[in-house]
Amino acid sequence: MNEYLDDWNAYSDNPPNLIDDSSMFYFKGYEILFCTGIGHSFDDSPSNVIQILNGANVINPPNTELKYKINWLEKGKAIKSISFFTPPNKKYLGDVFTEAPYGLIKKNRTGIGATTLELNSDRNSIVVVPTKALAYEKARSSWDSNINKYKICYVGSPIPGFKTPAVQTYLADEEIRYKKFIVVADSLPRLLNQLGETCYQDYFLMVDEIDSYQYDNSYRPALEDVIDCYFQFPQTCRCLVSATVSDFSNPQINEEPVIEVLFNDLETRNIHLLHTKNIYETAKQHIELILQNHPNDKILIAYNTVSGILTLINSLNESLREKCTILCSTKNKNTIKEYYNELINTTLPKQINFMTCIYFVGVDINEPFHLISIADIRKTHTLLSEDKLQQIAGRCRIPNGILSETVIYNSGESIDIDIENTRQQAIEAATLLANYADIVPEVKKQFPRIINRDNDIDEAAQKNIITKSTKQYYMVTTAPLVRIDINKHICPSFFNIDNLLIQLKLRKILYASPKALPQTLREQKHEIVFEEAEVSNAENYQEIEQSVEEEIQQNIEEERENITQQLREYERIGSETHTEANDIEERKKLAEKIMYSSGCCTQNRIFLERFVELQEYIPFEILIEKLKEYDTPSEYQKFYNATVFWSLDEEHPLKKLIYQCFPINEEFTGNELTEKFNNIWTSMFRGEELSNRQAIPKLKVFCKLKRTSQRINRNPRPTYKIINYDYFELQCEPIKRRESNTDVTQKFRFES
Repeated sequence: MNEYLDDWNAYSDNPPNLIDDSSMFYFKGYEILFCTGIGHSFDDSPSNVIQILNGANVINPPNTELKYKINWLEKGKAIKSISFFTPPNKKYLGDVFTEAPYGLIKKNRTGIGATTLELNSDRNSIVVVPTKALAYEKARSSWDSNINKYKICYVGSPIPGFKTPAVQTYLADEEIRYKKFIVVADSLPRLLNQLGETCYQDYFLMVDEIDSYQYDNSYRPALEDVIDCYFQFPQTCRCLVSATVSDFSNPQINEEPVIEVLFNDLETRNIHLLHTKNIYETAKQHIELILQNHPNDKILIAYNTVSGILTLINSLNESLREKCTILCSTKNKNTIKEYYNELINTTLPKQINFMTCIYFVGVDINEPFHLISIADIRKTHTLLSEDKLQQIAGRCRIPNGILSETVIYNSGESIDIDIENTRQQAIEAATLLANYADIVPEVKKQFPRIINRDNDIDEAAQKNIITKSTKQYYMVTTAPLVRIDINKHICPSFFNIDNLLIQLKLRKILYASPKALPQTLREQKHEIVFEEAEVSNAENYQEIEQSVEEEIQQNIEEERENITQQLREYERIGSETHTEANDIEERKKLAEKIMYSSGCCTQNRIFLERFVELQEYIPFEILIEKLKEYDTPSEYQKFYNATVFWSLDEEHPLKKLIYQCFPINEEFTGNELTEKFNNIWTSMFRGEELSNRQAIPKLKVFCKLKRTSQRINRNPRPTYKIINYDYFELQCEPIKRRESNTDVTQKFRFES
């Protein structure tokens, strides 16, 4: 390491006209204020000592002397980062600075107190953390016995037994000079609304563990809203922090100044790598082996799949199952039932603790445990980079607290892929969709005869674009490439693109062969023991997996029944002013409350979104049953389209034209149906002519067909008979009719 340090000198780069001899360096978002003529460089010659780095004051300069380096992309034109070594015997950022520097802070090590530094600083701060557990712990530990108050205000979903003051009450408290808010990512927009427009000048915003957003955004899309909020703050009033920063696709983040924190001592670990052909059996055997040798020790298993965890738990004997718990997102609370748990303090709740990626960052565990990390190439979202393995190990906050560390993994064949080229393809595809969403309203405004629709893409159309914006790259399907930002515009989802590239890179390199992972970890100076796991007498895990999936589905259905019962109760409201319209509005409010509450699983959030979308047209009980019956995306789309036509006013031009062209009980050949339907399709929907195979499925949106046959020249020819105009047999009248001037081209959702 000393040979490396010899290359570092405060003035080794010394670009002309960029460092002012009077003590200031400033260049495109980077700034350093020096105590001139004080201190010494590595060769004992006089040098300048950093006093302020990107707005952060150094504690007691020149006693705290930072060795730094400017890493130029192109000397005098572009900087990649500014790196500094923490002084000897200093392992926390709070030992070096009085507040956090602005920009992107790559701390390169967990547990160095970045959030603590900002929460203790002499300024108003908002710290955004990825987990409720971390937010709770920071807020709970801020109790000041001198004033009998929490000095940090927690903002997020309720925590049983823990109550902090309301935001406005906290702001009005004059005994707390510097206001400190710690907020879970999903709640940040709500907090900023409460603070008002002046918060962007009055507060410093820190977003902690930013890399977790790249991993988790696909199932927590609200995470990317945090970045929208982040860039509303001035550059000198914001920072992003992570110990394991991956490449970003978001160009705005890439323009942030990067401050890299380095340490004089390497942080190495002893890691046992088990390569296996049977993840479940190897993990089961290893858990049993640990408990056999250390019956009182705790175990923490990092495995980013709830169904996989349940399969593994169900493979254990009953006495061990009772010792298991799962730390995961609240959305899985009702689907895993008795195994669900939360880390509400710094100790593990049971002896055998499983955790998904929401707990890979932002939690502190202050007790010893055996760590098992699992990566299964069959489930690419479970793959773990070397940085992620480091981050998981960093959850233990006590010296020598990890009693043993094991990584259980499998591998596949490397994929031939240009990562950066794929990133560019995904960004271009996402940008194309975003531009389309922006330009369509303007085209419609100027050329209404070309696109005969309303002047805006409404919320339903936006959601439709997002749902269909997934693409597959090298057998990995992206999460949606676009999203709705906090200003209600469609824009690229850069974190979802990042997540795609992370998965592809892991498949291409780290898990492309059994020896790739050990080689990478050895290059990082870790002590590695590698072995091929011997798997014998393996159970039939396919049966266990199937049983788990059935149990999860049953729990989802039970949750849905409970939700349905809550919605149904609004029909029982009896008063003189009670109307169906009252029920619909009240049910909408309740549905939205349940959707955004903790514990509602993804499938039932989708169920509620669909319920809210259709409840003003279809009677309650019929709608509930049909939503259960047609619950896949493709089935729901057909059902939705059919109900749009069904609910049109009888005088609507489309309805009258369908009635005229396709009378009940009339029979048509496929060619006749297509010809008649194409006349409607090209005129009313502005679409291109369709083939028989394309036209007939679309026609089924408007009427129910029965396939029959006619004999022409003794040869049977398939024909179709019009049965009715209620394809899904709702067999009732709409609660409300869509008006006769409704622009149906905006309402229907047809595949292109």
